[in-house]
Amino acid sequence: MATNGFDTSELAKYMADLAKTSKSVAKKSKKFLKKEAIKLSKEQKGEIKTLGIGTQGIVEKEVLAKTKAGKVYKYNGDLTCRAYSSHPLAHLLNNGHIHKGGKNHDGAETFVPGYHFIEKTEEAFKSGYYQEIEKLIEDIIEDID
Repeated sequence: MATNGFDTSELAKYMADLAKTSKSVAKKSKKFLKKEAIKLSKEQKGEIKTLGIGTQGIVEKEVLAKTKAGKVYKYNGDLTCRAYSSHPLAHLLNNGHIHKGGKNHDGAETFVPGYHFIEKTEEAFKSGYYQEIEKLIEDIIEDID
């Protein structure tokens, strides 16, 4: 394509390739984030089982059934995906809570410490996650070449 004596066909081809590559990268990134959130969710479920959270009167199956990976979404311009538990008591089990009336039912308030299963799985998950990110970047670079 010649415009005012300049051939811009190579520039147009480069722009089309660049647009195709960016769409491919976005698709791979979304797929990667969802896959990693599912892995983290499974690790959280494993931690819940090993800590025996269901032995305190809360049915373990209920907490495990509500632990899942969310959708990929944009947060402050970046793609993100979370692993969480939507069980109404999950945050209390993780962080601890004040038991009104006390454990002995004497009217005193007692702090029940949390299991911190979310923080434990997050720390264990980080190193493997960074390695997976490096693999994703290498795959993206290979596709560009």
